[in-house]
Amino acid sequence: MLRFLLVMAIGVGVSACSGVDDTFNTVPADIRQTAAVERIYVATSRQPDSDPRTMFSSGRSKRLSFAELDIGVPANHRPGQVEAVAGGHDPARHFSLVASRPIGDPAAFRGDINAVLQTRKPEDRELFVFIHGYNNNFVSGVFRQAQMAYDFDAPGISIHYAWPSAGRPDGYAYDRDSATFAQNGLAELLVLAASTDARRIMVFAHSMGSLIATQALRLLAAAGDTGTLERLDIVVLAAPDVDVDVFDTMLSELGPQRPDPFVVMVSRRDRALRLSSRVRGGSPRVGEGRNVEFLQANGITVLDVSNIDRGGHGTFGNSPTLIRMARSGKLEGTLQSARENQLSSTTVREAGSAGSLLIRLPRTAIETVTGAGRN
Repeated sequence: MLRFLLVMAIGVGVSACSGVDDTFNTVPADIRQTAAVERIYVATSRQPDSDPRTMFSSGRSKRLSFAELDIGVPANHRPGQVEAVAGGHDPARHFSLVASRPIGDPAAFRGDINAVLQTRKPEDRELFVFIHGYNNNFVSGVFRQAQMAYDFDAPGISIHYAWPSAGRPDGYAYDRDSATFAQNGLAELLVLAASTDARRIMVFAHSMGSLIATQALRLLAAAGDTGTLERLDIVVLAAPDVDVDVFDTMLSELGPQRPDPFVVMVSRRDRALRLSSRVRGGSPRVGEGRNVEFLQANGITVLDVSNIDRGGHGTFGNSPTLIRMARSGKLEGTLQSARENQLSSTTVREAGSAGSLLIRLPRTAIETVTGAGRN
């Protein structure tokens, strides 16, 4: 009974990070009422749904489906928020669907991505692959990526990997099984992304999506697919709901094939991950921030968001302070300065905010700069 109650508590703890049974509008939104339109390319291991309001269900599909979606950002948008309510489809006040079209197969998907890449300067030919977390239906995951792309002014083409989450607070156990199921689909997508003309590929996973990302990387390493792994320029795991020992094994199996930089966002105030740990008998989760030294020793850059806007499970996307730090260039500049000055840690502060971001650099980076550990 206690285990069941803890699982339910996890659902309550993270439900605010997902949508509220979001649905698409069935009449295309008027772009004149939006602040912007973000194009999202979708690869999904969800089963297609005949209902246009949901488009894809929580059912599992061994075959990836592909689509192109144009998502309207509402005119009244506030940074960090996904303005969506069940049944609310006012494009001036809510995220909305402007246009959509299916993409027939992987070859057509790659062709569409390459066509867009060719319209950009070589230095801007980037892909931003996002893997959502637990308790997301298809619509809420797409809306979250559109919000992140807009708020953070992400330069790359947005690619959304939608895995078959139940999209319900009480669906935690189903989602854990779906995370295992979905790793093959993500590995397939990463191989496909690596075959495009992109100059840079960023992989960003949240919460349980981080488990899918780590397992997909393991699959690629086990298959000896060094070509794909070498094409991944950066991997970011935000609030990863991943067992520390499982993560350690993944790092060992990847070895020198691991993408670099590899970044983990942690928070000591993440209630959802504390509850997840309790369900597993106290086994620590990577995103809790209890094993920062272990991460540093294994070449991981750690971003500690404990002191930013309450440091919750969804800080990666919903923190106005973090958004300002990223958009102003302060986060990137501070990180680069810390590397150049051989610092093991540094702090980023935003004017007018009491919050601060603690950056801990990997020990291997410090040793490379200082020459420590060399023969």
